[in-house]
Amino acid sequence: MRTEGYEFAAPDSWDRFADVVALAYGGYDAAPAYRTVVAEVFEPKRSLLAHRDGRTCATLALYSLDMGVPGGRRPIAGIGYVSVDPTHRRRGLMRGLILRTLAGLYERGEEPVAALHTTEPGIYGRFGFGGATRAVHLEIPRHAREMTPSHAEPPLPVRVADPADCVAHIARIHEGAPERRPGTFHRDDAWTRRALTDLPERRGGAGRLLCMLAEDPGEGGLPRGYALYALTARWVDSYPRYDVHVRELFAEDSLAYASLWRALLDIDLAGTVIADRPVDDPILALLADPRSAVPVVRDQLYTRLVDLERALPQRAYAAEIDVVIDVADADCPWNQGRWRLHTGADGAACARTGAAADLSLSARELGAVYLGGTSLAQLAAAGRVIEHRAGAVRAATRAFHHDPAPFCPTVF
Repeated sequence: MRTEGYEFAAPDSWDRFADVVALAYGGYDAAPAYRTVVAEVFEPKRSLLAHRDGRTCATLALYSLDMGVPGGRRPIAGIGYVSVDPTHRRRGLMRGLILRTLAGLYERGEEPVAALHTTEPGIYGRFGFGGATRAVHLEIPRHAREMTPSHAEPPLPVRVADPADCVAHIARIHEGAPERRPGTFHRDDAWTRRALTDLPERRGGAGRLLCMLAEDPGEGGLPRGYALYALTARWVDSYPRYDVHVRELFAEDSLAYASLWRALLDIDLAGTVIADRPVDDPILALLADPRSAVPVVRDQLYTRLVDLERALPQRAYAAEIDVVIDVADADCPWNQGRWRLHTGADGAACARTGAAADLSLSARELGAVYLGGTSLAQLAAAGRVIEHRAGAVRAATRAFHHDPAPFCPTVF
């Protein structure tokens, strides 16, 4: 694939960028109100456009994210809106945009890890991105709403409100999420507005966005959890069987969490409650009949180590480890070679070494395990990780693992 004759430069505005995105995604023009919300989080100086003969023909947006990784929040480069004009496909433009972005991050000493959501999972593995988070899709039918007995206190009081009136509560509760679960990132005011955007033309037939708040029972108590959801009217044999679409649900404690789910499952007129949740979400343990929810696991966020030497020490590990990893990475050759990863009471260190390798893998596998949700042992069983020293896979699997599993509910 060649990109001769193309120029790559930062865009001067979101509107110019968005025109190419709209064309690549089927010609659907975003409403002006939605363009305004998205423009607030757009970073033109970090993003890229490809031009030829004065015409813009490909895009890549780059976001400065403060994302949870094992051990706390860290800077992550979020990649989004990778698109190519239909008349300029198969000319290496996507590859050119991605490799320029990765090289630029490394050369400027910026975020050592990049992450993206993908519309086509088969594409990004060849650029070193590995599937790092998964979501379980649930469709909880009316007959499967019974919950297992709980030793918790009585449920918290729950009320329904307009999300616009709850922005401060939503932002405060969400603020703690990245510390608890890798993959979730800090949302400033602009990202919060984007998460709460509720334009009629983007509802897909559903009603307006609603917010449930689980509140502390004390006088003047603050909400301890919230759920954003919308209902789609559906009738079966003249009976109302509305679909309840849960957009997101965050809680500060297990009681607030369970209270919200009990209220969601008890909505009048509802037939099915639909949600995408973490693979280890407590709802799977709360339901007395989780089988009827037909859980389906799907890939979600993909991550890529841009600068391995900085990326590996910036996360925490579940167990001490001293391992030599032989890494194949043709697209980021500065990562290629053997590295010793050593963890201990003082944290982690990673340095080049001439010692014999304990494990061999590619950048894609490192990206997959970085957030702690993908098993190195599983990858090894699939032939994607080679063990040279007995026990190395088991030890590394234990060290990279994180509980709870990573999850990224906000698409960027």
